[in-house]
Amino acid sequence: MRLRNAQRVRQSRAWLVATMGAALASACASPPEEAAYSPLEGALRTLEARAEALEREVGEVDAFIAHEMEPLVHVLTRMRNDRPHARRIALALVREGQRAGVDPRLLLAVMAIENPWLEPTAASFMGAIGLMQVMPFHAGGWGCDGADLTDPETNICHGARILADALVRSNGDLDRALLRYNGCVRGTNTPDCHLYPSKVLGNPELVALDM
Repeated sequence: MRLRNAQRVRQSRAWLVATMGAALASACASPPEEAAYSPLEGALRTLEARAEALEREVGEVDAFIAHEMEPLVHVLTRMRNDRPHARRIALALVREGQRAGVDPRLLLAVMAIENPWLEPTAASFMGAIGLMQVMPFHAGGWGCDGADLTDPETNICHGARILADALVRSNGDLDRALLRYNGCVRGTNTPDCHLYPSKVLGNPELVALDM
């Protein structure tokens, strides 16, 4: 997976730069004949190559964040004016979407209908919990780390994998998959649930994402 921790990358780059500086200082303090030894030159070239590779990696992380996360963050902050919360959710959407094979924009579209307030502890009258309104009987399943459905990352992990399973069971039919996710039974509790797919896919906030 290409998503990395940019802070750790930058820390590693700083360590390499410091190591290169120490090696150069040692070379300058050594007699001329020692400074000319090829092993030291080879080590410095290796360190330089690693520093350049880390620099490229930082650029890739920054580009990935700008391309994959920021559009989601923009929509999320319009839903709730809390940028750190929005970034946390966006990161989880991208990560879990990639793991489950579901477009993060689709996950956001579902979330925007299920929990437009982005309240992690929200519970429906049917008992569904969290950002993606996951039913408690799913907790701890689907290969997710943890069972606390009020935790944003855990909830999104469950929601992403439940939706991925619904897509498989529906042979890729998105409308049917969304109805499965919603548990649409057209009963007295959910008389208009057949409208759920159009609500998810027609959300004006998400049309701009070209989903």
